[in-house]
Amino acid sequence: MKWNINIENIGLGGYAPGYYYNSYPTYGNANMAGRMSNVDLTDPTGVTQGPGLTDVDSGANPTGTIKGITPYVTSANKAYGISATKIYEIEADNITEKSPDSAITGGEDIVLYADKLYWSHDTDVGRSDNPFANPDENWWTTQGGSALTSGNPHPMEVGGTSGVLWIADGQYLHQWNGTTATDGAFDTTDSDSVIQDMVWNNNYLYIASNKPDVSGRKRGSVYIWDGTSTSWTQRAETRGEIGALYAMDGITYVFYKENLSDGVCKLGYVDGNSIVPIKGATYSGSLPAYYQVSEYKDFLIWASGTDLFAFGSGDPQLNPRLFQLGVCGAGGLANPFGTPITASNNKLEKFSGYTTSANWKSILFDVSGDKGKSMIDRMYINIDKMSTGAQVDWSLVDNGGNTIESGTIPESTYGTNTNIKVNPNRKEADNFRIELDWTNGSTSNPAKVKSIKIYGHTTGI
Repeated sequence: MKWNINIENIGLGGYAPGYYYNSYPTYGNANMAGRMSNVDLTDPTGVTQGPGLTDVDSGANPTGTIKGITPYVTSANKAYGISATKIYEIEADNITEKSPDSAITGGEDIVLYADKLYWSHDTDVGRSDNPFANPDENWWTTQGGSALTSGNPHPMEVGGTSGVLWIADGQYLHQWNGTTATDGAFDTTDSDSVIQDMVWNNNYLYIASNKPDVSGRKRGSVYIWDGTSTSWTQRAETRGEIGALYAMDGITYVFYKENLSDGVCKLGYVDGNSIVPIKGATYSGSLPAYYQVSEYKDFLIWASGTDLFAFGSGDPQLNPRLFQLGVCGAGGLANPFGTPITASNNKLEKFSGYTTSANWKSILFDVSGDKGKSMIDRMYINIDKMSTGAQVDWSLVDNGGNTIESGTIPESTYGTNTNIKVNPNRKEADNFRIELDWTNGSTSNPAKVKSIKIYGHTTGI
């Protein structure tokens, strides 16, 4: 009996549902992946190599790891970031160290409020002009605010109808309204809860907190507060830990982990008193912190350790997909200039070119039929027109990890051909997945695979 497998619209596939439960998942649509590493699916027409990284400033590197980075420019073509001890003015191709008036430790977050820069660090909040000048590292406590608790995360957020700055500190939010410093303007009322992140969205402040904030399974909450009342309006709880929040297109997204046993994280959204998991947005990895979520080409991007994940559709008429886009640093992630930047120890990098450490592996296809075996007759791989140096390699691999057949598609051989016929030499198999690999590709000219068609027939046992 003849059969065929059509893997079409690979760029719309993303991860197969529950891919993390099995090394060779068999469930999902034909264009979905059981595994992938550093591939770009932002273009729905196909799959290609993910972005490479290069230094933002080839002549300078930061000291330590930058955490908080302003998500938007604070003045023309300028953004700011803060490491443990330094503040940096960041431009698309340049970074400049800006030292506070005296040494700081534990730098965490930096925001723009009323044309001033505010930066949380260890037990205080500093303030400076914008662009950076006349810094005062102990500004918060000199305004009468209490010292922050060392060791707690201290993300900051600006919002409110009249403009308010909030600073997270354990179970409390402190507030600056432009004239007065107020300790504990918001209180979760749980003495062992620690606020992790907050976002202003739809005229409400969404506040994420974990209880208790220690290693092991904990309970997370998102409090919804109008910014003025004595308590929250609504509270959404989850059976696990919350990492970060992110507001995009009127939706408050939540990164959280309930399945501690499998290390599975979820992306969901707040709906009243509930956190609703998003179908197709569950991944294996770790949760991002408040400084590790951003946007790219209308996709949500975030750090899972040093893996960079993406989720979205890029266009409202397309279905969303989840994929591992590339690698990133353990520090801040932001996109104030249109090209994402990522921080690691003594480095600040940006997307540049393409990585060759990329691969995509389909779900497993069972072709055993009633008689136990099949013959693979031929295969067609449809690609975009390639430029100099582009190459993608392919292989058919069974669920035991055995390579049934493999080959290469270099630009030097196929030139401008876009529909490549390959002959697997009529190899027998009862199951296989197709693997694409760009190790021998180019960092400047990518090879994009659009669709794959495989033909075969069943044989006797």
